[in-house]
Amino acid sequence: MNCKAMMRVRRVVMAWVWAAGMAFAAVGVGQAGAVPEGPVRGVVVETMNSGGYTYVLLKGAAGKQWYAAPEALVKAGDEVELQPEMEMDHYTSPTLKRTFERLVFATGINVQKRVLTSAGDDPGADKEDKVKIAKAKGPDACTIAEIYARKDALNGKPVSVRGQVVKSSPFNGQHWLRIIDGSGNSQRGDHKLIVISSQDAAPGEMVLAHGKVSTGKSFGALSYEVVVEDAKLEKQGK
Repeated sequence: MNCKAMMRVRRVVMAWVWAAGMAFAAVGVGQAGAVPEGPVRGVVVETMNSGGYTYVLLKGAAGKQWYAAPEALVKAGDEVELQPEMEMDHYTSPTLKRTFERLVFATGINVQKRVLTSAGDDPGADKEDKVKIAKAKGPDACTIAEIYARKDALNGKPVSVRGQVVKSSPFNGQHWLRIIDGSGNSQRGDHKLIVISSQDAAPGEMVLAHGKVSTGKSFGALSYEVVVEDAKLEKQGK
């Protein structure tokens, strides 16, 4: 058995354990069906959290379909990608007290694009959109909007980005800084960037961050389509 096949088997076994825990330990009722192949991508039409899991009605290339995965923060309008592992027909969720004609279990929800329907979804978004900060210099320099736009090509590569810190949160021995630079737009959700560093900076401080681009990063129940991690910070005042 080659490595690819072994990884597939391991993922399926883990998914069966997870799905079985949800379907039977949670006393859910349903009948197992075929396992869908490959990742699925689409826009969230409806979502709800219950019993430690997130249910999403996803509109994709094949139409609308309900999925369930470990709890994550998503909302209607977000573009997400899931890895389906097991299908259940006529599944009844005991916590929702609802029966799904067809429910597909997935190992996780990876948010590809967060959609903000109004400035009210993001407090202070109007003010943040008006911030204008000079782009970093050098061959690996990018604005926040450029990092979002080129995230797939930049994944795993070094970048330098300058921005103003609007929030700092400790997590797993690191500081997760949210920065803005005036590029991007709050309606598209590409105006803020998470920078992960062993160094901290206070809200309002200007920093020049040198780090590595990483896509699909999680912070507790939150998933981010792109972050800059292992960052070294140069503080540049307020």
